[in-house]
Amino acid sequence: MDIQLLAMDLDGTSLQADHLSFTPRLHQALAEAHAKGVAIVPTTGRQHFLLPPPVQTGAAWENLCILCNGGEIRRIATGELLRGHYIPPEVAQAVVELAGEYHFPVELSAQGHMYLTQESWDMEQPYREFIGYHLDVVLGKRGVVVDDLVRTAHTPELNIDKINLPHIPDPLRDQVCARLDALPLNHFWSGPHTIEIAHTQSTKGNALQEVCGLLGIDPAHVMAIGDSGNDLSMLQAAGFSVAMGNAAPHIQAAADAVTLPYDQDGAALAIERYILNK
Repeated sequence: MDIQLLAMDLDGTSLQADHLSFTPRLHQALAEAHAKGVAIVPTTGRQHFLLPPPVQTGAAWENLCILCNGGEIRRIATGELLRGHYIPPEVAQAVVELAGEYHFPVELSAQGHMYLTQESWDMEQPYREFIGYHLDVVLGKRGVVVDDLVRTAHTPELNIDKINLPHIPDPLRDQVCARLDALPLNHFWSGPHTIEIAHTQSTKGNALQEVCGLLGIDPAHVMAIGDSGNDLSMLQAAGFSVAMGNAAPHIQAAADAVTLPYDQDGAALAIERYILNK
């Protein structure tokens, strides 16, 4: 198998439960893959300011990353923007109004900040069991409380890279998805109760094809590895795809292979088996 590029999801795939670290085995596998000539591209729903320490070590393989579920392609070290697709203000307004109709929290991600109202902040607190890291790390460091999220969405030159619906109650899942399907946007389940919304062209699969164009690599020679609904498009775009053992059944069914869960070094094992041929 001639793999020339590895597209690797972060949360639930390569990162451990602390959302901050790789295992030593994975660090070693990535270094060996790079030494073999494989380009390594972290591919995540995170924004650049939220890239975790293991992908910012100065390692030789650190070059490009796919962010915001395909909304941006940047250089890891400098943050230089190579490609960007942003949500139009009127679409953001429609999502904010939808969230208000159902009375659940909503956040706008733009230019290194997460904008939300005090009402949304208060509504998110009871769901710490599910979104504790988001509350403490993301909103704790980058959250900006505003009075009017619709007005914020229409701020000139505010590039909205992503919209978060942090907690959708189970009884409303189908209704909300149907309403979002009617809007000009892409949406993905990034957690059991969380929907992330992006520009219509923003998928990990589309961005992966753009990265292949930038690097001159045929997507047939790409291996993608992931665990969630927002990884599905890149699993489908890659020549060879691996789902994590902790992925939902429909994600595993869409992949060419299934590895062990993230907390059993599944990502390292997949790299060793399919790239390093160990």
